[in-house]
Amino acid sequence: MKTRFTVSMLCVLLAGCMTNKSLPVSYYQLSTTQTLSEASALSQSSNIIIVDKVQLIELFNQQALVQLQPNNKVNIANFHFWAQPPSDMLTWHLINGLNTASDITAIKSDKFYRHNEKHRRLVVEVDEFAGHFEKGAVMSGTWYLYTYKDKSYQLSQVHPFHFETELAQDGFNALVAAHQKNVKQLSLHINQSL
Repeated sequence: MKTRFTVSMLCVLLAGCMTNKSLPVSYYQLSTTQTLSEASALSQSSNIIIVDKVQLIELFNQQALVQLQPNNKVNIANFHFWAQPPSDMLTWHLINGLNTASDITAIKSDKFYRHNEKHRRLVVEVDEFAGHFEKGAVMSGTWYLYTYKDKSYQLSQVHPFHFETELAQDGFNALVAAHQKNVKQLSLHINQSL
């Protein structure tokens, strides 16, 4: 009798584990607007900007979406992720945004090998890239522009930035759309200052 009870309990336990549905996992990517014809036309520019990989604080440089909550609490999503590491995604987005300017060719720093040519180097540090319980999507940090002169880099511009975009509705899709607007604002801000 005791064996039957143990076997039946084990079957019930195993059946419960087998029927447990896992929650769906969602992956998000910021969209780009640059076309291939625009990129090939820009490659002829002599105004070269080398873009270093965007630097994010470790909290925000993880694939799970981050939300800042009241009382200094942080919520890291369990089932909502960026499709690639945020630092890589922001770097490529920034390069695409800069390349939409008519006279700029932005190149990722590890792809540029002609260091003796006249160029500038862009370094972006992001200290906040998250959803916020009151402000929507928040992105802030500082960007630095260096000019290559006399075989060394000289700091020529320093610009702090802070962007907030309210969510159109609740949910992670709205958060990603608001992040998209903030990244576009950063690209425009840098383009206007160059």
